[in-house]
Amino acid sequence: MNRSALKASPETLEVEAPLRRPSLAPASPPVTHALVLAAGRGSRLGGDRPKPTRTLLGVPLLARTLFTLEAAGVTDAYVVLGYGAGAIRDSIEAIERLNVRVHWLHNERWDRPNGWSVLTAESSLHQPFFLSMADHVFDASAAERLLEGAQGLEGIDLLVDRDVERIDDVEEATKVRVQDGRIVDIGKSITGYDAIDTGLFLATPALFQALRESTALGGETLSDGVQRLAEAGMARAIDGDGASWQDVDTPEDMVRAERKLLEQLRGRHDGPIARYLNRPISTRISRRIAGTRITPNQVSVGALGVGLLSAAFAAVGGFGWWLVTGILVQLASILDGVDGEIARLKFQGSLKGEWVDTICDNVSYLVFLIGLTIGAYRTGAPELFVWTGAAAIVASFLGLTNINLYLARERSSGSARSVRYGYQDETKDVTLLTRIMRVMHYVGKQDMFSVVILLLAIFGQLTLLLPIVGVGATLVLVPTTTRAVVVAAWRRRRVAPVPALREES
Repeated sequence: MNRSALKASPETLEVEAPLRRPSLAPASPPVTHALVLAAGRGSRLGGDRPKPTRTLLGVPLLARTLFTLEAAGVTDAYVVLGYGAGAIRDSIEAIERLNVRVHWLHNERWDRPNGWSVLTAESSLHQPFFLSMADHVFDASAAERLLEGAQGLEGIDLLVDRDVERIDDVEEATKVRVQDGRIVDIGKSITGYDAIDTGLFLATPALFQALRESTALGGETLSDGVQRLAEAGMARAIDGDGASWQDVDTPEDMVRAERKLLEQLRGRHDGPIARYLNRPISTRISRRIAGTRITPNQVSVGALGVGLLSAAFAAVGGFGWWLVTGILVQLASILDGVDGEIARLKFQGSLKGEWVDTICDNVSYLVFLIGLTIGAYRTGAPELFVWTGAAAIVASFLGLTNINLYLARERSSGSARSVRYGYQDETKDVTLLTRIMRVMHYVGKQDMFSVVILLLAIFGQLTLLLPIVGVGATLVLVPTTTRAVVVAAWRRRRVAPVPALREES
């Protein structure tokens, strides 16, 4: 991570010319710079450590803000320090996986209102930039909402939360009164407000002039500068539309922020099994281990170990051993969710990690089928179950090989979830065959498949899984994955650039 150290202080204040409107044109490049305020003491949170270094689910508050901004496209972050500057720098510079370039600024007046921290960056930022507090927790989608409405930006855009009723500590929150999408009043003590300041802004350098003017008149807070822009018609309110955020000022706020981060782990593609059975357990595990050095890849390998153990019990055969097998398969499915949750909570996701997860899943699945087929043979099950078990192993191996070939060709992801099948295309007409394929795809997902295994084990019918998988993998998995690989290869060939013809001399 490349970082440069800068030091600046606001100069003597002078009221300048009337505020100008440096609008952000429709063709403007993406916003790649950010200003993060981390100078205050944060005494309400308690303890002697600077607030930005306090960890939330294994990640320091300031680092979490920087990671989130990086996910939104920020390449350069200007961080204003004051109290505990050395400890804050050390905590960030120890994180190698942070790719955003951090430029350190120092506010000599860090014990004064936060408007001074903003002014510290005046000489460094000459283009539109994100502005955030180090102690505000939000996700990248919040920053993306600001970018969606960036066209016509004149002074500053503030992401606001209109669901005032859900704010836990509304008395300490900064209130906003909005009219026709524009901020008309902002502050902690205003009345008649209809939104709450989330602490995330998209600003132009006009903010610096507004702050100089407001500070000269005795208003030293960021809100005073925003109010100055609002009076000039240059401050807009962007509806957060339910975006998750939390201002962390107290220990109770830390608990709220943790809860909101865990709630965000529920994927929009989660089915009923994942949502109501696996996630409630996996998120509790993730919460416990997020503050440790356990990595997502280690969790993936641990889930593989549980899967291999379940295969060993499956090979022994018999009701009791198969019941233990079903329980272990369900446990492995839950752990398979933990690795992804830890990766998201601690910003440790990577292409390598996706491949590790996929390979561990593939090995666990195939070894389980081998173990169950051996168990069926050892317990004297009809030959049909043994032969369909063999077919399930071969067909599953071919299907999983196709999936890995697809991922290797695409190179953009190592997750089997990124494979696109024809029946998933929402733009095509939905036929009966399409509906059947979608149902089978859902049943074949790991969370659902593991529950089917557990239920069959409980009712003493685990060997029924072999003909089900044998027929399904042969007639569905192999053809669909083969088609996906062929279509992907054809598509890549169509879009491949045509080599330029060389002129003969």
